[in-house]
Amino acid sequence: MRGLKGLVEANPGLKVLIYAGKGGLGKTTLSAASSLVLSANKRVLVFSTDPQASLSDVFERDVFGKGEVKIAENLYVLEIDADKRIGEYVASIKRRILDMYKLDKLPP
Repeated sequence: MRGLKGLVEANPGLKVLIYAGKGGLGKTTLSAASSLVLSANKRVLVFSTDPQASLSDVFERDVFGKGEVKIAENLYVLEIDADKRIGEYVASIKRRILDMYKLDKLPP
């Protein structure tokens, strides 16, 4: 049996389903559709790091950078603001270096 139903039936312990590839292949559409189908029987989190905020468009709800948002019963969406997260991580590393070496500022 092919398709999502066949995949799930053939792999009952399936925990993660990833859609990856270059832009324009339909990853967001497939992710959203799959999450809706799978949420009928189990709790599902669909997430994206795409700065286009496409899941917000698909689910007609602004979820970009807002953390885990419940969309429907058993269906949660998370659109990660990757630029913000990377900036926070870089800032935390800089603080650690400043603290470690007792510096007021980092050298150029």
